[in-house]
Amino acid sequence: MEENMFGKKEGFDPDYDLKLEESLAKNEYPAQKIAQANASEHTSLCAKMCTQEVWNKYKDVKSSGPAKWTLARAVNSGISYPESFVGCHAGDKESYDDFSDFFYPVIEAYHEGFSMKEGSKLEGTPSERMNPNKISVDLTSSAEEKIVSTRIRVARNLSMFPLNPGGTKESREKIADLMAKVYAKIDTDSDLAGDFHLHTKMSDDERQALIDGHFLFRGKDRMQAASGYHEHWPHGRGVYLNKDKTFVNWVNEGDHLRIISMEMGGDVKSVFSRLSAGAKAIEDGVREISGEEEVFTMHPKFGAVTCCPSNIGTGMRGSVHILVPKLIETIGFEEIDRLCRERNCQARGSTGEHSEVIDRIDVSNWRRIGFPEYELVEDMIKCANFLAEEEDKL
Repeated sequence: MEENMFGKKEGFDPDYDLKLEESLAKNEYPAQKIAQANASEHTSLCAKMCTQEVWNKYKDVKSSGPAKWTLARAVNSGISYPESFVGCHAGDKESYDDFSDFFYPVIEAYHEGFSMKEGSKLEGTPSERMNPNKISVDLTSSAEEKIVSTRIRVARNLSMFPLNPGGTKESREKIADLMAKVYAKIDTDSDLAGDFHLHTKMSDDERQALIDGHFLFRGKDRMQAASGYHEHWPHGRGVYLNKDKTFVNWVNEGDHLRIISMEMGGDVKSVFSRLSAGAKAIEDGVREISGEEEVFTMHPKFGAVTCCPSNIGTGMRGSVHILVPKLIETIGFEEIDRLCRERNCQARGSTGEHSEVIDRIDVSNWRRIGFPEYELVEDMIKCANFLAEEEDKL
């Protein structure tokens, strides 16, 4: 099959198109796949929690939200690819509660220490929880000198649409149309001002420039395809970049919005301030255009609703690349990661998850849920300060 200009092959394409696992397509319990997954060294949370009892309870249930989601659709990614860590997705906000005996245990297993029974509603609005003035700790001079770059992002979904796995080509295009109007309202003198590039409308030169700059998401992830993320590709997908390429939005990559702020160096508060201002500009713009008071989809127990349970709560990952070559050589990456975990953070490779560790590591917040975003930025700052201090001792 030949590829078209978007890299999508004609006919069924497993890199983009949704295909239900054979048992799930018949709405039958995937007993063999789950048994194989649970017998392997790595077991997805989906396989652990989708027991025969849970399946029997929900197999004929449809969510009460607009997606009319099913358990078969929810678990398709993890059953098709049991090596995935989480392996399940929601099609609408209501899915999390309508399939509570499945999703709640997944949430509690991933977000260790959080209880859906004991969880309480976070205080304040999403904008208030992203107030940079509430950050109470600073990077030490040593840590700031060692930080190569800073990147903070949040995932958000718009309350007036189903989540993308339960959405349609039309819903994705309506989201993109709405966001184009929101971006057009951003003050041209603001450092957030820039251009919105739709996948379906950008030229080959624009597309290549975004690929070369690592700004363009391109699909072709089979696990994401099995969740329904890539359906109707590339319609309704786009990337917004400000002039300095320090404020980036992915539209309909998976969640409706991936709001990203980044820059070289270690000015974490500057990066978080830009993210906060950008998220508020989007929230205000969507509210004005749509007339909806609640812009972002929120859940009373855990906060921001996302397609994957791993991102719910804040949907935030704040990370810095920090140079600690002596620490890497002396105690190794696994010990560094253990020390980060003790401080509510995690370590990743020199260029991100699963990458080689050379002279620097990526340090990011581990907690996602039950805390306002500014506290999670504080987690990252404290951890970076600790690692810088340990590096200086060597």
